[in-house]
Amino acid sequence: MARLGLVLGAAFVTFGYAKCTFLSDPGAVSGNGNTNPDFSTTLTLQDSAGAPTTSFAMGQAIQFDLGILNQSDQADSLSFPDAQIYDFYVLDASSSNVRWRWSADKTFTQTTTSLSFAANSSKSYVVTWNGVLADGTQLPAGSYRARGVIVADDFTNDPLMTSDLGSNIVNFTVR
Repeated sequence: MARLGLVLGAAFVTFGYAKCTFLSDPGAVSGNGNTNPDFSTTLTLQDSAGAPTTSFAMGQAIQFDLGILNQSDQADSLSFPDAQIYDFYVLDASSSNVRWRWSADKTFTQTTTSLSFAANSSKSYVVTWNGVLADGTQLPAGSYRARGVIVADDFTNDPLMTSDLGSNIVNFTVR
């Protein structure tokens, strides 16, 4: 009888452990990059004076302002596999061809990073780009799209993927 109790007890503990391990908060970002609908992201492009605009002269600096908002009435957090939290993309207007990616020439500490948010709070990340591409040339005149992302998802494979952690797409021109 004692052995039966031990077996049943072990089964309950194992079942409880498995349940705790595999059930997750449906709003959380898991290690595999599932997004959290409690968050929303927005991107604003600004000129060097900080004025919002979608038209830039060739060679003019473009300021990317990425905001992330915890829309929940509860504190929440996001986890990242390394120190990179955000990224910015500039793409051709009519394709998914990436012309510039902020993180392309950067390295990040390979340590797990967590980003905590109070209820209904936001954080902002700002990067200024001089329009110079990886090959050293200037982004030519034309129409483009920009997007900012919180990198908890796999945006490197598809910067236009649907995700709560990817900002709105901002169309802009260089003249």
